[in-house]
Amino acid sequence: MEFNGERKHMVDILFVLTLFFVFALSALTLVVLGANVYRSTVNHMDESFTDRTSYAYVTQKLRQNDESGALSVGEFGGCNACIITQEINNTIYNTYIYAYDGYLCELLTRADMDMGPEDGTRILELNDFEIEQITPKLSKIHLSFTDGEEMSVYVSTHTDS
Repeated sequence: MEFNGERKHMVDILFVLTLFFVFALSALTLVVLGANVYRSTVNHMDESFTDRTSYAYVTQKLRQNDESGALSVGEFGGCNACIITQEINNTIYNTYIYAYDGYLCELLTRADMDMGPEDGTRILELNDFEIEQITPKLSKIHLSFTDGEEMSVYVSTHTDS
């Protein structure tokens, strides 16, 4: 009779161990799946942040400098650029916003200085930046991002450029 009791006891232990391993394997699988979902969410949020920040940055710069004659579209060192002209302490300054070497860049310089696009400050990674003056009060900004996405934004100003 004791032999049956020992065998039943072994089956109980094997059942508990099997149940524990199934639980551990399920928990591990859940953690790995959760980590993958988290990683893809973070990557998507980073890409979205770059996209939104780049166009918000440019549109905010245009709106901050919405004065008569302050905004123009032109070329800076072979790059399509938004040119913002302002007078500070009786000196004329130009701010250039442009894409160069895979980045959205900005350069603030005196109008009489000879600077190149490599002298600007890198803002965000960006493949291409184009700005086009549609009407005196409407500009079209086209952005090409490193992830292959593209976006066009229209910005209206209150004063004639």
